[in-house]
Amino acid sequence: MLASPESMYLVWGDELVFLFNDAYSPILGPRLEQAMGAPLRTLWADAWDAVRGPIEQALAGKSSRFDNMPVQMNRHGAVEDTWWTFSFSPILLEDGRIGGVFCVTREVTQAIVAQQRLAHENERLIALFEKSPMFMAFLSGPEHRVELANPRYAEMVGNRPVIGQRLADAIPEVIDQGYLPLLDQVYRSGETYIGTEVTYDPLAADGSTAEPRKLDIVFQPVKDEAGQSIGVFVQGLDVTSQVALQRRLRRSEARHRQIMDSAMDYAIFAMDLEGRITLWNEGARHTLGWTEAEMLGQTPERFYLEKDRRAGRFQHGMKVALAEGGLSGERPLLRKTGETFWAQGALTLLRDEEGTAIGFVIVLRDRTLERAAIDALAASERRLGALVAASSQVLYALSADWRERRQILRQGDTAQLLPPDWNWREAFVHPDDRAMVDAALAEADLQKKPFEIQHRTPLRNGSHRWVLMRVVPMLDADGSVSEWFGTATDITGKREAEERLQQLTVTLEERVRERSAELLMTEEKLRQSQKMEAVGQLTGGIAHDFNNLLTSVSMGLELLEMRVAQGRIDDLGRYVEMARSGADRAAALTQRLLAFSRRQTLAPTGVVVEQMVLGMMEIITRSLGPSIAISTAFDDGGAAVQVDGPQLENALLNLCINARDAMPDGGTLDISSDAVELAGTDAAALELPPGPYVRLSVRDSGTGMEADVVAKVFEPFFTTKPIGQGTGLGLSMIYGFTRQSGGQVQVDSRPMQGTTMHLYLPRMAEGMQAPADPAAAVAENEVRRGPMRTVLLVEDETAVRVLVSEVLVSAGYRVIEASEGPPALDVLRSVEPIDLLLTDVGLTGPLNGRQVADAGRQCRPGLPVMFITGYAASAAVGAGHMEAGMEVLAKPFSAAELVRRADALLSRSEDAPRSARPTAG
Repeated sequence: MLASPESMYLVWGDELVFLFNDAYSPILGPRLEQAMGAPLRTLWADAWDAVRGPIEQALAGKSSRFDNMPVQMNRHGAVEDTWWTFSFSPILLEDGRIGGVFCVTREVTQAIVAQQRLAHENERLIALFEKSPMFMAFLSGPEHRVELANPRYAEMVGNRPVIGQRLADAIPEVIDQGYLPLLDQVYRSGETYIGTEVTYDPLAADGSTAEPRKLDIVFQPVKDEAGQSIGVFVQGLDVTSQVALQRRLRRSEARHRQIMDSAMDYAIFAMDLEGRITLWNEGARHTLGWTEAEMLGQTPERFYLEKDRRAGRFQHGMKVALAEGGLSGERPLLRKTGETFWAQGALTLLRDEEGTAIGFVIVLRDRTLERAAIDALAASERRLGALVAASSQVLYALSADWRERRQILRQGDTAQLLPPDWNWREAFVHPDDRAMVDAALAEADLQKKPFEIQHRTPLRNGSHRWVLMRVVPMLDADGSVSEWFGTATDITGKREAEERLQQLTVTLEERVRERSAELLMTEEKLRQSQKMEAVGQLTGGIAHDFNNLLTSVSMGLELLEMRVAQGRIDDLGRYVEMARSGADRAAALTQRLLAFSRRQTLAPTGVVVEQMVLGMMEIITRSLGPSIAISTAFDDGGAAVQVDGPQLENALLNLCINARDAMPDGGTLDISSDAVELAGTDAAALELPPGPYVRLSVRDSGTGMEADVVAKVFEPFFTTKPIGQGTGLGLSMIYGFTRQSGGQVQVDSRPMQGTTMHLYLPRMAEGMQAPADPAAAVAENEVRRGPMRTVLLVEDETAVRVLVSEVLVSAGYRVIEASEGPPALDVLRSVEPIDLLLTDVGLTGPLNGRQVADAGRQCRPGLPVMFITGYAASAAVGAGHMEAGMEVLAKPFSAAELVRRADALLSRSEDAPRSARPTAG
């Protein structure tokens, strides 16, 4: 008993001595100290009547139990209502007599009070449920069976019987209208659905569709203790009338707002009694600059001037409007931009239906232009008066027909007109000038434009003064001249000064011409000096290199002559090779010079960059050495470029050698090509026409160059290599060749980061192909060479003519020589068979090589022609537009190259019909 968690006590003997366990102690409250062993009747005197009966029954041997028994007790100094659950049992002695009563008790006051409160709340909720203006219903289970529905719900569904039925059976329209899936979702997910202004189309009792309703609804899931949905509570409100009213109000407000916003010339805004803006029309935005969103909640003080804000102008205006109903006036205000403008407006008090003040409305109009016009008119009148008073000119007004002239004089702050003068022409215009003035007046009438004219005015002493007459028209609303205004200015002194100035000008112009001639001569001398300096630098470099080359040639020939004279012929090849090497280097130098000047003779053909580079890899590898790693990458699609193939190979090799010299300790060299389309600013930056190009790039990992060095790399004889290791013409030759080929060179270099040289070369059109291998053509020509052919050789240089003739004769050709054009034409017009015309371009005498060729083809159509030249003679041979069967061979050339080119030209001409002899006529 003592350790039991249940509250227990027993009463013993006739005195009903009270004994209890620890769980009972809290029930005793302040009685706890004297409770143990006290008589029950005394201890619980206030509750004795409630427990007397059960105790007496137990003493009589009868057990009892009482649930939720009410007992009034005084446990804490005040009577309180409590509720208890008791069980009373008799305690038997060994002889069978009853010695006392055992009681197990538990206070249930809190539970009873909670039950009573819950019951009361339920009653209140039921009353609210039944009387609520909202419709409510409880749908039980997944079938949504209607268990509860208040009267508003019944009215909404047409008072159809729904209690106890499934919603789909009782209100079938909820299926088609989508409400049943929503209820299913709420029941399954346990999440609330809220709908605003949803549409419900109820069915009438006869099955017809009643007027649609607008509802605000809530589907709330109802869950058990385990959190599982057991139903859905439906509640909502029929807002059909409110929605219709709001719609009408919105339409009305939109119309009113549209009307108000259409007044763009008027700023209209409303305020509450505190002066805070509650409405702002488009006219206010247009006039003041702020949008409605920026001004709502603000006060008009935002656009008051600072001095008006400090003076409390706005608050004063509201007080006046409250007292008098409104006020109007005009004052300067501020726009959002900070600009000041003049506004005319009215502040009106707004009242409700009962006449109570509820706010203000302000209407403003921008009067800046009107005030400016008024001020400008007043100022104009004042200025006119001042102008008339201050002017040294005579001011006057003329009638539209020029008959009446009225002089203008100052009167106070303004001006006045004197009486009209009808004889002003005779009085103020010299007789000899009247016709000129009348013509000017007639032209002014026709043009209706201002004019001015100079005329003489006669004086009484017989002399005259020169006057400048200026007149402007005053046009009416129809564009007709209503009046003329003019001035008369005495310009006699000006005319005399102009005459003197004219005489001075003639003298000054002569002096200026003489000085200009001196300056031009000095400038020409300066330019000539600069030219001579540039030519001196160029010729000095050329002389230096040619002296070296000529030394090797002349010394080799001199040693060769000496050894032959001595009979020592066993070692002659070394001296021949020495002379030949010097000659080859001299030829290369001249080609570089021509390339630099962009005047070398080129033979452009189709060159596939990828094939060319791969074909040169062996010589490039040998030239660079083993310390440099070479890589290639081609992304041009196998495109061909229109260039001179050997010159491009020479340029690429030069770039690779330059890259090698920039990497003395070894490195990497990347050769790549890609196809690019240049247009717009990209093409303009490279000084190239827009179009397709192939970009051939050589990139090294060498020392790189500073920007000032990059700027000079294409200058002739400029080199960064040690003395004796470079001519300084390599890059200038590459630049000249590339530009002459229609391309461009671009340098990208950074110190210690390497250099990349880009060659932009014109890409050949789609469908064009590179020519076949020249070696194969030579072999074919050698196979096809047949009987002896006759060559007409025209060369004015005797040594060259003799050498070329010997080479051709040694190759099996018959050669006819001519030193000038006329003798060559005689041969061409003769019956002598001629298979090939080989002529220099720059011949001495009356005819050049191209003229000889053209004349020869007139009498021998299709005659093969080969031009030989040591200079850029592209203009002389047709500026790159030569006819079929014509070729150019640039000097210097080798004997083998001469024979190969002659054989190839004759071989191709065999396939085309021609005449080796002159035609008749």
